[in-house]
Amino acid sequence: MRLQYYSDEEGESVIGLWVPKRECFIDVTDQEEQLWTCMLPGAASKKMRKEIETWISQGAPKGVPVDMDGLVVSSALHVLPGTIACLGKSYAAHAMEFSGDAPTEPSIFLKAVSAISSDLEEVLRPVGSAKLDYEVELAVILGDTLKNATEEEAARAIVGYTLMCDYSERAFQLERGGQWTKGKSYESFAPFGPVLVTKDEIHDPDNLVLTLKVNGEIRQQDTTASLIWPVAKLVAYVSQFMTLNPGDVISTGTPSGVGHGMTPPQYLQPGDVVEFGCDKIGWVRQHVVQDTAD
Repeated sequence: MRLQYYSDEEGESVIGLWVPKRECFIDVTDQEEQLWTCMLPGAASKKMRKEIETWISQGAPKGVPVDMDGLVVSSALHVLPGTIACLGKSYAAHAMEFSGDAPTEPSIFLKAVSAISSDLEEVLRPVGSAKLDYEVELAVILGDTLKNATEEEAARAIVGYTLMCDYSERAFQLERGGQWTKGKSYESFAPFGPVLVTKDEIHDPDNLVLTLKVNGEIRQQDTTASLIWPVAKLVAYVSQFMTLNPGDVISTGTPSGVGHGMTPPQYLQPGDVVEFGCDKIGWVRQHVVQDTAD
């Protein structure tokens, strides 16, 4: 299944379910609980998922297309996560852009939940920012609690995938003291989208091509096969250090090609257009906008 989330003018959520036969998203907002249930492990959810898949294959009889009037595409997360855990330097080539060495263990940092974008059209350049950067990443959505999980347990707990651009203000991150979170958590720095794709549609998350463009120029392009550790192993690794709960997100790290690693560095400027995507998930197009002190 492919789910897209929208916000209306009052901030209320609208959920769209992609129906290939009709080439549109059908409004399934009133079925939110059933949709979440069918993504979870277990026999009951498997039966419900089969019923929904049959309905989709039949063209979603009586289903009404999402009315886009007054809506904006919002984060592809079905619930607000308690934790956004991010992996740093999990691609060897990206690690070399920073330190010159591939790590023996992944780095972990957290993004503030307030960084999640409510509107996927814009990314805000912070007041005082001079080194705004981009990082396209595969993000994993969990449907079960994990604590000291095995790789197999982590794989079972995954309910779906989306993309995140891990926007980073490098001066805040590297030159202002403290941990990376300081440069990773500004409002709009965690856009998830364009859709949530359930794991039954992505059979091999370790072989997805991720691409990011700035003003039409490809800056990042690599496959998740280049991750130093497989996706499920990364999720299990994070669960050694914190308990992960349903709805939590693990962002698996970024390939090489970030602006900070270029010579000279190429940081984002107001007016720039960032596009990031994956053929299995879709594409997001954002404009960089200068934020104000208000």
